[in-house]
Amino acid sequence: MEGLLVSPAFWLLAFLGVILTGISKSGFAGGAGVVAVPLLALVMPVPLAVFLMLPLLLTMDIKTIHYYRQHTSTAELKKIVPAALAGIAAGGLLLGRLPVEMLKLLLGGLSVVFALWHRLAPRLGQMKGAAWLWGGISGLTSTLIHAGGPPINIYLIARQLPKLTWLASAGVFFGVMNTVKVFPYLMTGRWTLQLLALSLALLPLALLGTWLGRWIQGKIPEQQFVLYCRLLLLVSGLLLIAQVVTDQD
Repeated sequence: MEGLLVSPAFWLLAFLGVILTGISKSGFAGGAGVVAVPLLALVMPVPLAVFLMLPLLLTMDIKTIHYYRQHTSTAELKKIVPAALAGIAAGGLLLGRLPVEMLKLLLGGLSVVFALWHRLAPRLGQMKGAAWLWGGISGLTSTLIHAGGPPINIYLIARQLPKLTWLASAGVFFGVMNTVKVFPYLMTGRWTLQLLALSLALLPLALLGTWLGRWIQGKIPEQQFVLYCRLLLLVSGLLLIAQVVTDQD
């Protein structure tokens, strides 16, 4: 931890990762929210990066909910939140036990395929149990590697929601998930006061990122929103795959 505080590489990567995640949270429903952990993992162990990001993600969720709460779709949340809670429970049991590389490859592959093949959208939206499938996967991957954005966006893209309804519902969804995740994280005993203090130092970046995300999405026409979200889904998938390949080299 002491080395991180004086590392220019850490602060540069933390700046990029937190800002981009904040923009993704409030501007694109978390479409590229997986970027922070891979970037931070270049200079610190993945478990530390995961624990460092959780307070920041919670802050971003609170701001996103504040921005868009009046547009929330309660009907959609009733479908996906219970599934996410089940996924979080499974993820809590698997923390430190499941091969994370395999999970990243699977999630990354699904994200890339879906982003490039638009015909999958209506099929996934109409398939039986879609809310439980993607909500559960989102809860699982969010708990293990903070990568809950790609799977739930696969579902939300298929639902063809209006832009602000999408952003509001995703904000509440992630807010619930990240709050619940605090409990299995605490049970691991890996959170330290130093790590929490470092998260607090990065808090202004989280607030700046979410403000920028809100500003950016306000400039994007409704009809282009899904296109940009597909692009971010593609980037998210490629980042997950690239991280696995890089770790193996």
